[in-house]
Amino acid sequence: MRSNRRGIIAALVIVTITVAIAIIASHMTSQTPPDLPSPPMKTLAARHNIELGNFAISTYLDVPAYSQILSSQYNLALIDNTPNWYFTDGGLRPGPTTYNFATMDKVVSYAADHHMRTQAHHLVWGEDKWLPGWLKNGHLTSSQILAAMHDHISTVVGHYKGKVDELTVVNEAFTRGQHLYGLHDWWADNTGGMGYIDQAFIWAHQADPNAKLILNDFDNEHFNSISDAMYQYIKSAKARGVPIDGIGMQMHIDGTHPPDKNEVIQNMRRFGALGVGVYVTEFDVNMSAVPASDKARDNMAANIYYEMMRACIESGSCHSFSNLGITDKESWYNYMGPSMADARPLMFDANYRPKPAFFAFRNALSQN
Repeated sequence: MRSNRRGIIAALVIVTITVAIAIIASHMTSQTPPDLPSPPMKTLAARHNIELGNFAISTYLDVPAYSQILSSQYNLALIDNTPNWYFTDGGLRPGPTTYNFATMDKVVSYAADHHMRTQAHHLVWGEDKWLPGWLKNGHLTSSQILAAMHDHISTVVGHYKGKVDELTVVNEAFTRGQHLYGLHDWWADNTGGMGYIDQAFIWAHQADPNAKLILNDFDNEHFNSISDAMYQYIKSAKARGVPIDGIGMQMHIDGTHPPDKNEVIQNMRRFGALGVGVYVTEFDVNMSAVPASDKARDNMAANIYYEMMRACIESGSCHSFSNLGITDKESWYNYMGPSMADARPLMFDANYRPKPAFFAFRNALSQN
């Protein structure tokens, strides 16, 4: 009996050591930066006067493979989530009179150390789950809410004056204003309409006259009610002297219905004709609903990456093209439920290996 017990214990020890070695090996593999072709993508993009951006996630900046890809291939660091009033780390605005800049400061410092420009997402976003309880449950009047917004924009933009180059000032006001997918715009619902958008841009410009100010939304890369409403708003706002520098197109592409390249080009050009730049702010391709093998889906996604980068280049109006994540393991789709578990949306797999999308994207940048 004792002999059997010793044998079982010995076997368990061997299994434990084997698993531990496998975990360590896997971790080491995931930390190994890939050998990517030269010149880097950002150099190719610069020939088209386009900046390449990616999500600079604060908790990944110390991971060698992540940092090497981010700093070598991209020259625009996206500060996403951390500018939200509330987020999982407590947020930028935990109290009516308190701010927590620690996480955002880390990303801004990283960008400066690696000679990257910065784009911050988002000053004002009508998704109420990213708003603090003291604001949305405080029974504030419309004027008090606008005063809180004014203070927030002035303080945050002022704190990063000269350090953050581009700001998505207002996010998803038009999709939410049209209740796309049942969404609502908390700000419009609680301040009496969309007049707050003008004020947000005016206050941001006052706080930093040199920052580029972007009106951001999704499902606006082609011609539809969202892009039409944004076009009319920007046209009238520019006539009123509202300081809007660009339109942000999130471009979370559904792999089952990718947009037509020529339509995207024409849409980008019509916004460019208004005197604003076009910024692709959060690009990824959701392949979860595409009924095909992993290899086939990766190749289809690669074609979408190629077509949309070519649209950006050929439009002549597109200033930057940014992805919302480097590897599939960082994607926001991972938090969207089981149906999105295999979205495969980004250019690198979970072990930092480049996928077909990387080479197709690079090919699009290599051409004239």
